[in-house]
Amino acid sequence: MVKRTILAFALAAAATAGAAATAAAAAGPATPAWDRALQRHQRDGGLDYAALETDRGDLDAFLASLAGVEPGRLGRDEQLAFWINAYNAVVAHFVLERYPGIESVKKVDGFFDRFTYPVAGKPRVLNDVEAEARRLDPRVHFAVVCASASCPDLRGEAYAGDRVDGQLADQTAKFLADPGKGLRYDAEANTLWLSSIFKWYAGDFTGGSTVVAFFARGRVVDWILPQLADRGLAETIDRRDPAVRYLDYDWSLNDRP
Repeated sequence: MVKRTILAFALAAAATAGAAATAAAAAGPATPAWDRALQRHQRDGGLDYAALETDRGDLDAFLASLAGVEPGRLGRDEQLAFWINAYNAVVAHFVLERYPGIESVKKVDGFFDRFTYPVAGKPRVLNDVEAEARRLDPRVHFAVVCASASCPDLRGEAYAGDRVDGQLADQTAKFLADPGKGLRYDAEANTLWLSSIFKWYAGDFTGGSTVVAFFARGRVVDWILPQLADRGLAETIDRRDPAVRYLDYDWSLNDRP
């Protein structure tokens, strides 16, 4: 009788734990918590890491929710928002683990390809999380933020499935309108300066391999032109067919104390 009682108790506990895990997965990520953290600590396109470090309850709540999420249960837009938010939050976490001594993520060996965090059921490196988002929409390159000065600005709100298309359109337009980060046209030299993102991930914007797309720069420009808010500039670039060069990438930390 005692053994049967213990077994029944163990089975009931296991069932309860399983039900809780299933409920957590069905509930999805704790996106509102990440949204609150961004609203309080995003500054001028970067993060106030010192303030976030002393007030990281919402960040930690969101991070804790990532492991149990099952992206396959989400729609395409919800998946897209999930992977972007996960990437940005894990980056912030990795920075805080080394703050205030960190000056650049580029100087941290393994930041993108060795350190793991539990996301969607298994340990993942940042490159893996980014790849999941990239396969859904190339505009994620203007939403995922690698904590560096030349990265796109960190949005002051979380990405949401029901608004992610508009959020990405806005992020893309703003990035391309920034001559120090995204795009600058030198009319006198007829040269178009682009973010190095368009060189490193050329294939994402052309649908081809990175190597082939690198030599087919015109196809990258063809992708860019419809995204430009300045239609006059887009028409000028299209008409003059400028040479393409790439801006230097500033890897210094996007700290905004």
